[in-house]
Amino acid sequence: MGKLNSVRQVVKKDFNWYGSVGTKIGVDSVEVLARVENIRTQLLDNSVLRVDVAIRIFAIVPEKEGGIQNSAISKKSVTKDIDTSYFIQLRRVEQFNDIVSIHHDIKVDRVSVRMGRVSVVGTLSLEVTYLGYVILEGMVTEFSRNAAVGGALVSIREFNGREVLFSTTTERDGSYLFNEITPGTYLVTVEAEGYETAEQVAVVMLHDRVNFILHRL
Repeated sequence: MGKLNSVRQVVKKDFNWYGSVGTKIGVDSVEVLARVENIRTQLLDNSVLRVDVAIRIFAIVPEKEGGIQNSAISKKSVTKDIDTSYFIQLRRVEQFNDIVSIHHDIKVDRVSVRMGRVSVVGTLSLEVTYLGYVILEGMVTEFSRNAAVGGALVSIREFNGREVLFSTTTERDGSYLFNEITPGTYLVTVEAEGYETAEQVAVVMLHDRVNFILHRL
């Protein structure tokens, strides 16, 4: 096999986050800000990206002097750190180095103050850019026993010109895999001794699975 072909992919997800900060009882006017302190990522099985995010929220409370609130004179900031984890399903990522970038945007959507506690609801937007690998795969079985057909010749042809671009043979379990192709529309042909030849269309943007059921001659 040669170099695998990849396609740059972008996935955008919005997640809710929650937090609360304690303040003095009687406070009814609070300005809340938030920022992302840190992002840690881990690529799990089946191309699932785990994103651990540390969020810091700031509750800015005007102080009172002589019983009169004067926000222009003094303000007090109370901070709270929140650790959250999110999971994003990617498509056909081989290794962590295939993650190109993760951009974020954080917003405070709703603030409520009650009994000396400030509750905050916000939105964290994550944009992940990564390299997804172009793959065409499938299974070849026989009718009607549904038994695997090993050693069958699987060919990828041009959709219009019908020229053979790639070929391989099925494994003992009937599976086949192409991972050097580029995105496009193809004809996939399967030939095996003692069976009728079969042909199907494959539409490969990033991944397609084309299965075949062969009939005996």
